[in-house]
Formats: sequence, structure tokens, C-alpha cells
Amino acid sequence: MKKVVHVLAAMLTSSFAFAQDDTEAPASPVTTFGGSADAYYKYDFSKQMNGLTSFTNSQDSFELGMASIEAGHQFGKASVFVDLGFGKRAEEFSYNEENTKFIIKQLFFTYEMTDKFKVVAGSFGTHFGYELLDAVDNKNYSMSYAFTCGPFFNTGVKAQYTSGKFTAMAGITNPTDFKSAMDSGSAQKTYIAQLGYIADTGSAYLNFTTGSTNPIPGTSIAVSDENKTQIDFVASKTITDAFSLGFNGTYASTKHDFDKELDGDWFALVGYAAYSFKESLSLHYRMEYFDAKKAAPSLGTLSGASIFANTVSLNYKVGKLTIIPELKYDAASEDIFLDKDALPTGGSFFALLATTYSF
Repeated sequence: MKKVVHVLAAMLTSSFAFAQDDTEAPASPVTTFGGSADAYYKYDFSKQMNGLTSFTNSQDSFELGMASIEAGHQFGKASVFVDLGFGKRAEEFSYNEENTKFIIKQLFFTYEMTDKFKVVAGSFGTHFGYELLDAVDNKNYSMSYAFTCGPFFNTGVKAQYTSGKFTAMAGITNPTDFKSAMDSGSAQKTYIAQLGYIADTGSAYLNFTTGSTNPIPGTSIAVSDENKTQIDFVASKTITDAFSLGFNGTYASTKHDFDKELDGDWFALVGYAAYSFKESLSLHYRMEYFDAKKAAPSLGTLSGASIFANTVSLNYKVGKLTIIPELKYDAASEDIFLDKDALPTGGSFFALLATTYSF
């Protein structure tokens, strides 16, 4: 079956080679540019570095997040998108590589075979989850545990079909979060898929990924005999002009080829609520239950614990600038945090002030 899928992927990618023979008169080329930047100050009331989620593991420090530069070019049915990242946030995103404070976050080529069917090849952000890498795209500045433990990006080829309000995607990639399969130490592939429904006031997506040699979170260690399958559901709904809701439910199962005692699973339920007082001022609340009580040891500090996390963020917009004061409190079933005396404790409470800018 895997060989059949590989052959199908090769057939899809071959369309790029024949694109140059297209006899249709191409449309005028279109080039777009954009970007964003973010920075923050965080203070943990325990005076410890209790950050167990992505991108905010600091204490009493002004931190630069990431500067991003994006460029896209379209010529006829073909297009390319380049997304470059600079900074600590970029480094954590591409944790499997070295010297990554400047990285290629995304680089992919798209060929639209028809109005409904297209093929994408390259490195692209994950289709999983409610939250995105770039801070400017999120309403809460800190990240959820679901985001931190889920996939970040894939490198390979995928095909997408859209018909009316429905969309479907399937693809084959390198092991999750590796831009090069050679860096992962394995020739095995990861398989991804998505089914989506997009309406006028809401959307829903069912996501899937399965593959081998997924790395230990936060390290460059590939677990060659570990296989991970994850299912993810994301939905959003606009209730009124001022009020909207979001939801992300995700489940991951890890299996080992030789040591079944290292098998495990975890899941997360995340709810989002947003209320807009006016165009320039909005309030955002994130509530998350993350359960890793039966997780594999490869999940690190989070393995064996469950966490109930609450995050409240205010977004104040001044043109393209957004100012985000935020409070976050996490309560864990195990003593996975540190108190002011550096002793294990089950709670973490911090405040931060962040800024984002898009251009």
C-alpha cells in the first residue's frame, strides 16, 4: 500500500515538469510581499522559568519573538510562496535543525490543475490545530499545550480538492518537523489528510497524521522505533458581530516497535471565546484541559500529568500594531512546576505584555 501511495505522489508532482509546456496564454505575473514581528515581556509570579509551552519560556525579561518576511509570486496556474523567520521563536519552531535563528519557515510551490484541484510541494505549516506559528495570527500570545505537543510543519507533497463549501487534502511527507528526511535518520514517510467544511459564519476541519521517527519535543532526538498517529478536530463559529467561539480537540497515540511499555497516548480539549468591544479592542479567553497521564515518556515533563489551563488576553489595536496584556494560570495534577523556592509545585501563574505588528 505504501508503494502505491508513493507512486501516486510521484505522478502528482510530475505535473510541475509539464507545466512549462502549457500552451495557454499565461496571466500577468502577480507578486505580493508582507511580514510581521512580535516581542514580549513576561513575569512569572514564582520567579521561575515555568514555561512548558512553546515560545514563552522566559522570566522577568524583555524578549524578541520573531520577525517574518513573506513573498508570493503567481504566474498563470503556478505559484510559489516563501516565508522566512528570524529570532528565537523561529529557532524553537525548527528545533530539529542547528543554527536556526534564521530559517525558511515555509517554501512551497503550487500548481492549479483545475479550479478545484491543486498540488502543493515543499515545506508548509501544519494543518493541525486552532493556533498558528506567527504571533500576529493568534489572539492569545502564549501557546496551548495542544499546539506545543502537536506537529509544527511538514515537508513533502499534498493534493487538495475543493468543491463549494467542502475541501479535502491528502499528502505524503518527510517525518514530522523535518525539512530533510536525511536529518531524521529514516526513509519512512508521514501521511497526512484533512476534510473541511467552510460556511459563511463558521468552519470545521478533521485532521489526520501518522508516521514514524517523530522527534522528542524540544530536542533533535529522533525515536526510530516510535510511531505516532494523531487525530485533530478544529471548529469556529461566529455567533454575533461581536462574539465568536472556537474549539480544538486532539488525540495522539504513540506505539513502539519493540518496547510496548513505552506506548502511550494523550489528548487535549481547548475552547476559545472572543468578544469585541469595538473594532480596536477585544477580549479573548482560552480554556484548555490537557491529559498526558498515559503519555509515552518521550513527551518529557508533561508525561504523567494532566493540566487545566486558563488564559485571558486583551487585544488593543492601533493601526497595524496590536498590544496584548495577558494573564495565564495552569493547574497540574502533578508537581511539574517550580515555586519561588525552586521546589516542585502543581501551579503556575504568569503575566506578560506582548506587541505584534503586521505589514
